[in-house]
Amino acid sequence: MEELNDRKLKSLLKDSRVEMPFSDFETKLMTRVKSELHGRRSVVKSIRLSWLFFVLGAFFGLVLNILLPWMPFELAGISLHFIKYPILLITLVVIIWQLDEMIRLTLRHKRQKRLS
Repeated sequence: MEELNDRKLKSLLKDSRVEMPFSDFETKLMTRVKSELHGRRSVVKSIRLSWLFFVLGAFFGLVLNILLPWMPFELAGISLHFIKYPILLITLVVIIWQLDEMIRLTLRHKRQKRLS
């Protein structure tokens, strides 16, 4: 009885053997998996760096807007004190726009990561 089971098992294992489509298939597949993993890591690193530079840029932009009116400097004969609000408004619009884009990029990457 045991011999019969052994023979059946051997025949099943022999039938289940998969042939590779070509000789370097496994090597190409592993190379592709490694490059995809490396690509994902670089995307995560790039997103983190993007957030860091966004925060630094927003901080220095706001500090510059606060300090700019105190500097005795004129632009085309107009004191910076009079144009501080339009400059601050433009800076805030750019910061909010970039914040929205950063959030969308991060959420899109997390969604893709979850699906794969």
